[in-house]
Amino acid sequence: MSTPESTPARNEPRIALVTGAAGGIGAAVARRLSEDGVKVILADLRADRLAPLVAASSSSGSAGAFAALEVDLTDRASLPDFVDRAREVFGGLDILVNAAGLYPSAPLLEMRDDQWDQVMDVNLSAVFSLSRAFARRLVDAGHGGHIVNISSGASARARRGAAHYCTSKAGLDMLTKAFALELAEHSIHVNAVSPGFIEVDSEVNPLGEEYVRKIRGGQPWPRAGVPDDIAGAVAFLCGPDASWMTGASLSVDGGAGTGNAALPLS
Repeated sequence: MSTPESTPARNEPRIALVTGAAGGIGAAVARRLSEDGVKVILADLRADRLAPLVAASSSSGSAGAFAALEVDLTDRASLPDFVDRAREVFGGLDILVNAAGLYPSAPLLEMRDDQWDQVMDVNLSAVFSLSRAFARRLVDAGHGGHIVNISSGASARARRGAAHYCTSKAGLDMLTKAFALELAEHSIHVNAVSPGFIEVDSEVNPLGEEYVRKIRGGQPWPRAGVPDDIAGAVAFLCGPDASWMTGASLSVDGGAGTGNAALPLS
């Protein structure tokens, strides 16, 4: 059995695979890792959205190169081959960021089985299959690495119309701990970032104005979160200052997890 101290790490530059990279948090994570000198493979089902990100990175002279791959995370049988394709792009992989996620609204009594299944497939089952394939490749290569999962404050606090989403994120938090427990001996760090409300333009998961107003009113910090807030936390977890962290979930939520700031004095 290897130990974290004895398992060799790859030399720089590091190589990352980021899912859900076509926009929002995933794109911000990719940009931040690139700024830190990491070569980044952008992965998303919306392949047409990836090309402009690669072009923008090339024109800006980012430290780390970008490449793009299309992936259907619901096709779990294809994910091991997808990891192999990703490894061929820059000659290896060191970091996996599971940033893809769905947040559709559906009242519990009206929720269809296929709506439940779709959210579980993308938010939880795909993370398991992709992370397992990634970890197997690292173990076979004999070096450590990082897996960072994008969770949510909804993992601990249920929301109306989001039974599937909240449950998937609660499962993701436990999956993070389970992977961390078993992969530590292989020098593979597994952590999560738990965002609060993050303002993003999303055609996939649009939010109503009333919902946004109320959720922002409940957080102590006066501004809304932005994708770069989450990207900074991911970069920290993938860096040397987090070398003794695994199985952790960092809350980046403007204090929303501390309580409801909208309640009056009792």
